Amino acid sequence: MMIFLFVGAIIICVLLALDLISARIFPRRRSPIEERFPVKVTRNPKPYIMFKGAENGLLPSGERLNCLGYRGRAPSVLKGPDEFRIFVVGGSTVFAGETSIPDLLQKEFDKRGFNNVKVYNFGVVSSVSGQEISRILFEISDFKPDLIVMYNGNNDIMQPYYMDPRPGYPLNFIVYENNPVLSDVRSYPRLTLLLYGSNLLRHLFPNYFVRKLVPLRKLQREARHMSREWKGDIIKTYVKNLAKAAKISKAFGAEFIAFFQPTIYSKKYLSPGEEKRARPDEKEYYKQMRQRTLAELRRLEEAEPITIVDLSDIYADIRDTVFSDPVHTYQESKTMVAEQIFQNIIIRCPIRKNEAKIGAI
Repeated sequence: MMIFLFVGAIIICVLLALDLISARIFPRRRSPIEERFPVKVTRNPKPYIMFKGAENGLLPSGERLNCLGYRGRAPSVLKGPDEFRIFVVGGSTVFAGETSIPDLLQKEFDKRGFNNVKVYNFGVVSSVSGQEISRILFEISDFKPDLIVMYNGNNDIMQPYYMDPRPGYPLNFIVYENNPVLSDVRSYPRLTLLLYGSNLLRHLFPNYFVRKLVPLRKLQREARHMSREWKGDIIKTYVKNLAKAAKISKAFGAEFIAFFQPTIYSKKYLSPGEEKRARPDEKEYYKQMRQRTLAELRRLEEAEPITIVDLSDIYADIRDTVFSDPVHTYQESKTMVAEQIFQNIIIRCPIRKNEAKIGAI
C-alpha cells in the first residue's frame, strides 16, 4: 500500500513539475487581435454596455485610455457655447490606429477652420450596434452631443459567423452565460474543470475544453446557423439597431449619421498580401450579407428620417494593399474614410464655424 502511495506521490510531483515547465515553454497563446487589443484593457466589463476600455488603461503602445475608458480626450460635462460635439461610435476600426479615424476627422475640421468642432472617439473593440445604442443612451447623452456618427457593420455581420451565433449578441456572450460562477456549478463537467487547471493540457487539447465548456455547436443548431432565415435575422437586427440609435440620438437633441464600413471582401482587387488574409468561405458569406444588408438599409432610409452612407466600396478599385486583416486597414488608408465622413457631415449638418477663426472650406 505504501509503495502505491509513494509511486502516486512521485507521479503527481512529476506532473506538477511538467505543468510548471510547460508554463514557460508554452506560454498562453494569444490571437493577433488580442496582442493588439488586450482584453483587460480594451474589453473591461461594464453594466448595460457589456464592456468597454478600462479607465486610464495602458495599451501595448504605451498610450493610456482616458478617464472614461476611451481613446483620446474625454469630453467634459460643461460645454462651451459655440462647441459642436461629434461622438463617433463603432468597434475596433474606430478605436484603432496610430491616428484613429475620429482623430483624422478632427484634423479635417481643424484644417478648414472649424475650431469649435470637437470629435470624440467612443469606439470599443469588438462592439456591436446594440452595445452602441446603450453607449449613446447611458454615456454619450450626458455630454450634450450635437452629432452621433456610427461607423460599423462588420462586427454585427461577421461575429455570429464564428462566435456566438445569436443575432445582435455581444462578443463571447456565450462564455459569460456559461461561466460556472454565474450558473449552476453542478451542471458543469467537474473533471473538465479540474483538468483545465493544467497549463500543459490547455495547450495540448484546446478544442476539447472549448467543446466541453462552451456549447457553441448546440447554440448554432438552435439559431439555425448559416440558414437564410438566420442571415435575415442578423441583418434585421442590425438595421433595426440603426433606426433605434437614430431615434435615441434625436431624443437627446443630436443629429445622427450611420456609415456602413468596408472590409477586405468588398475590394475588387486583392494584393498578394491581402489574398493570404482572405478566406473563400468568408468572402462568399460576406458578399451575400452585404447585398442583403444594403437593400434593407435602403428600405429603412425610404421609410424613416435617417441618414445612412454606404462606404463599403470605398477601397473597391484600389489594387495596393489596404487591409492588414479582413477588416482593419493600414494607417495610410484611414484618411480616405475620414475624408468621406467629413464630406457627408458637412453636406448634411449645418455646422457654424467659430466666428473668431474662419478658414476656407
